[in-house]
Amino acid sequence: MTCMITLARTALAPRVVVARLATSKPRAFALGSCPGGLQPRRSALRTTTSTPLRRFTVAARASPQVSADIAAKATKAATASASTTSTMPVSLGAALASSYAFPALWAFAAVPCCLAFLNPVYVFSVGYGLSVAAQAAGIAAMLHASGVWVPAALHAHLAGAVFYGVRLGAFLYHRSVTWTEWNARAKNAPEAKAQSPAQKLGVIAACSLLYAMMCSPMLWHAQVANVVPGVWLPVTHAGLALQWSGALLEAVADHQKSAHKKVLATTRGDASTAAPARNPWCDVGTYKTCRHPNYLGELMFWFGTFIAGVPAMATRGAWSFAPAALGLAFIAKLMTSQCAKQDEKQRARYEGDENYAAWTRATGSLFPKLV
Repeated sequence: MTCMITLARTALAPRVVVARLATSKPRAFALGSCPGGLQPRRSALRTTTSTPLRRFTVAARASPQVSADIAAKATKAATASASTTSTMPVSLGAALASSYAFPALWAFAAVPCCLAFLNPVYVFSVGYGLSVAAQAAGIAAMLHASGVWVPAALHAHLAGAVFYGVRLGAFLYHRSVTWTEWNARAKNAPEAKAQSPAQKLGVIAACSLLYAMMCSPMLWHAQVANVVPGVWLPVTHAGLALQWSGALLEAVADHQKSAHKKVLATTRGDASTAAPARNPWCDVGTYKTCRHPNYLGELMFWFGTFIAGVPAMATRGAWSFAPAALGLAFIAKLMTSQCAKQDEKQRARYEGDENYAAWTRATGSLFPKLV
């Protein structure tokens, strides 16, 4: 009797042992000691797995008794594997391949949001930026624990979120301790009114869930990166280009605005300074053609993150678009409404200022005015 044993390890699943028996002339020798003279005509079991990462086949001829023992052990191993995957995963690698992947992402998002216990404002400022970085780092940790090969596109997807989150978190923290006007404005936000531990927990849970939905395209990308059809690769690359461009644009715009405010504070405090007079609104650098380039960069980052995950979401199924689309719709609505609110506030403040009127005519609100 011929015993064919195939060991296949899928991209994100436990090892599975499959035993198949085929009738042939009986020969007795130890497993793994097949003579080299066997003809190529013998049957060979071909692996059927969704990924070509790790495949190997062990073929051997054994006595009926040995074959029966091997088949029994294979059946026992397969049963044990099935029972293991039906329970709650105990490792990060197992969590990535299970239905607990999104709850794990939510947990990663919630950790930085716990800064709300120190200051409720942090849940949508410092905690927001660090939450994005923590989720990308958490997905990377799950991938590392699973031992799978990570494509360069997925590396770039996660690295973009880490760069964006760490940079934004550091910038918002610096602004919170140096810009008193921003602190006063942030304390009027609904999230900042949570005072009791129960209220803060509710805000943390709600905000971290929203952040997890916004970052879910990276999770779906990590789950099926090795089985996404190659025809989708240009879509992924386009999303990554938009994601990184947005992160860089927002970083530049934030720096330019902070530098402008610093110069204003310096010239106001020193009447003898020789620095040229500046308008109180920021109209330098990227602000020469767009009144809110930082909000534009924010939107570009999130749309790019979403687009880079579209191939993975299409591969997984239409339902995976739901949390990502809801998160994207929220941030798009927030940024566009903030543009309108800031424009209205500045119009009221600088009404009658001809320089401000000329600047608004020469610029676009969210998108640059090029003509």
